[in-house]
Amino acid sequence: MKFILDGCDISFIAEAPEDITLKELLKQTDKLKPDWCACGIRSCDEDEIRHDAEVIITKDSIRLADDSVAATIKE
Repeated sequence: MKFILDGCDISFIAEAPEDITLKELLKQTDKLKPDWCACGIRSCDEDEIRHDAEVIITKDSIRLADDSVAATIKE
């Protein structure tokens, strides 16, 4: 499933398995350190759903799609 990790200064199109639990999702997203303020989650709109994910989340990992994503992953 695709969704937006959204904030006042930056947002990312994220993708995660449909069967991921909220606990698993939060464990992985807690590792994401955006370069600017990011503070929420929302559904993709019709245009956003067509774009590739910038943050890929699995039940046991999180990664950035490429170096252009304005964030880092904390270990």
